[in-house]
Amino acid sequence: MTTVPAAPVVPASAPERESAFLKVADYVSAAMGRPTNIMIWLIAVIAWTAVFAFGGPHIAGGTWLPHWFTSQGFNFPLNLITTVAELFIGFLVAAASNRSERNLDMTLARLGQQDDQIVEVENRLGVALAQNTTMTSELKDLLAQNIELTKAVENLAQQVHAVVCTVTPGQA
Repeated sequence: MTTVPAAPVVPASAPERESAFLKVADYVSAAMGRPTNIMIWLIAVIAWTAVFAFGGPHIAGGTWLPHWFTSQGFNFPLNLITTVAELFIGFLVAAASNRSERNLDMTLARLGQQDDQIVEVENRLGVALAQNTTMTSELKDLLAQNIELTKAVENLAQQVHAVVCTVTPGQA
């Protein structure tokens, strides 16, 4: 009987140690998709629009805000803030997405290892089943030989009994 060595077990890698950036990235990417965040921004946009739509000449004239904010380039500060925020949020979400992809890759690699181990176990079971079938066949042959030998011993015992009875008559 031959034995097949067991497959080496690859230990699961230690969980990735999260840096402060990854923690922030996860928090921001989770927060950006929450309905609360969407409602806050919807209210902010509606309020901003309402201020300029219903604010009258004082608001439209731009005298309530600093001159640099309402000058010819009044969109610059607002656009700068939103563009930088969008870019930063994009990087944070991308970092969270990359980490999620790495986790998925590690999970798929582990599943591949498990699949290989299952195939190996199936192969070993096939070998063991073939050995079992061979041994069962050999056992059947041994049983047949045992029956033949038992019959031969019984015949021999009868012959010995007959010889003993002929040598010592009357004691049978």
